[in-house]
Amino acid sequence: MRYLQSHRTVLIEFNELSPVLLERFIDRGQLPAFAAFRRDSAVFTTDAGEDPPLLEPWIQWPTVHSGLPYAEHQVFALGDGRRKLRTPLLGDVLSAAGIAVGIFAAMNMNYGPLAGYVLPDPWDLDGQAHPKSLQAFYRTIASAIQESSHYGLPAPSELARFALFLVRNGLSPTTIWSVLSQLAAERRAPALRWRRASVLDHLQYDVFRHLNRRHNVRFASFFSNSTAHYQHYYWRNMEPQIFEVPPPEESSPSLADAVRHGYRSMDRLLARFMKDEPDALLILCTALSQEPWTGAAKQTFRPRRFAELFAFAGVDVNVDAVKPMMAEQFQVELPDTTAAARTEAALNTLTLDGHPVLTLYRNEKTLQAGCMPAHPITSGATVRRAYDGATRPFRELFSPVHTTRSGRHHRQGALWIRTGEHRVVSERVDLTDIAPTILAQFGVARPDHMKGRPLRLGARVRD
Repeated sequence: MRYLQSHRTVLIEFNELSPVLLERFIDRGQLPAFAAFRRDSAVFTTDAGEDPPLLEPWIQWPTVHSGLPYAEHQVFALGDGRRKLRTPLLGDVLSAAGIAVGIFAAMNMNYGPLAGYVLPDPWDLDGQAHPKSLQAFYRTIASAIQESSHYGLPAPSELARFALFLVRNGLSPTTIWSVLSQLAAERRAPALRWRRASVLDHLQYDVFRHLNRRHNVRFASFFSNSTAHYQHYYWRNMEPQIFEVPPPEESSPSLADAVRHGYRSMDRLLARFMKDEPDALLILCTALSQEPWTGAAKQTFRPRRFAELFAFAGVDVNVDAVKPMMAEQFQVELPDTTAAARTEAALNTLTLDGHPVLTLYRNEKTLQAGCMPAHPITSGATVRRAYDGATRPFRELFSPVHTTRSGRHHRQGALWIRTGEHRVVSERVDLTDIAPTILAQFGVARPDHMKGRPLRLGARVRD
């Protein structure tokens, strides 16, 4: 095919895929869909524009959709998008131009009702799906992902409603078989539960495809985080020889294939996009990427019992106000700003080896917290209360969420735009260029607040 300005565009948001691993697995013949996609694409490398601590997907994806650098959008933490993104986002601009839009789990945004549909990201604790008929589906997905470290299942009644929704909203026979195969594999080997994240991708894609057809959308975005999760925690299992610290002896042997499994699963997903959208302009974007964190010994933890942690800190908090987020992170909604400040101060009195045991971020009456110590936790590690010296064993207060981190963020990301012609652009491009590039496909003017410029995709692109 030769590139023509398409009447439909799909933004495929495969979070944090590594261009290095994509190249490696493609060269080995393990990713045929990615290989075919790249052969027909303008291949760009993006620069996330920030370094740690600002190199995080919940910062970079708002840049993609807003067209604003972090210095202007100031979205720093999960949940900030809803509070701080006040200028129209990519989907808002298209919807205002009369173009039906579908937003499926875009990370840390502030999308309200659009001409089409919106599924908030699963870490949005205040997320409201549009239309409202999607809210039950969204809450079930969000609950499963927020508590993924425990691999729990929703209540039977909720599962029944969820299954009925899926049957009515595009669940495919292939995905049904994948779900049944996964559950059967888990019965034989419970350690294979980690593969659920990939199965969930395909289940969500079924619904995504159905919603796009129902709402006749012309622009849609689809977000997936599964392989990013595998890289963060299981890169060490894939390449133990390059790490200073080997995988734990008790690790399941299956984890050695977790990262490759994620890429192969996404390859099958990408093949579905190409089959289902033969006439659409498909854009693969990772926003940032990962690299092996060979010297890391960081592990994430979450409180075993929130009430016990708050009691030890000497603060009275209603545990019903605590909600889990991503990995070690949790959020506490306090009655007012005074209570939030008091709770933050109390939790900051808890130290481990002389440093605060929790990383805290407060926004008005909302407190976000997480526990990721800089050093390995020994068996005798204790949490000390600064004002009186009282101590508790660390392992009594906190339990590990996952194994030691082994993948860290990298500024470069992949941006492949399937124009029908292969072209590799050597110069790095900014994430702020993506939204204007998509607007140009629909002949919609770039708003003044968007800082980037449309990328030149071919001779016929408007710029």
